[in-house]
Amino acid sequence: MKKLLIILSLVAFLLALFLILNPLLAKTNSPEFCAKCHVMEEQYLTLLKGGLHNSIRCVDCHLPNDSKVNFYLWKGIDGTKDVMHFYSGSIPERIVISAHGKKTIQQNCIRCHEGMVSRIEVSNRNCWDCHKRVTHKNRTLLETI
Repeated sequence: MKKLLIILSLVAFLLALFLILNPLLAKTNSPEFCAKCHVMEEQYLTLLKGGLHNSIRCVDCHLPNDSKVNFYLWKGIDGTKDVMHFYSGSIPERIVISAHGKKTIQQNCIRCHEGMVSRIEVSNRNCWDCHKRVTHKNRTLLETI
């Protein structure tokens, strides 16, 4: 009986956690949430002006989308880092993407545009080397050079 009570309590706790966390996770996946940090305003505005890419969320490019485990692992890592920077006041004025971030974005470009990139060699360069307009700071440039 005690074992059943422990199991039921654990199930109830996990269900409550899911019901609380699911809406919170959905909210933190939105571009509007990312834009709350003052240094992300420009990135948010360029996302809105982004042509075909304006219907995607920040997490579609900036977090791994190969599995839910990998997605939530890096969401936790990156989110914790962002919260620490935000509340410590150490947010850099110019945000520079990390090597891991570049690798993640490249993998997501290939994942979304798999049909096109299957015909070309992309292992030795990044998609944005040619498609400059997809970067936040170059939204006003032509789609490709």
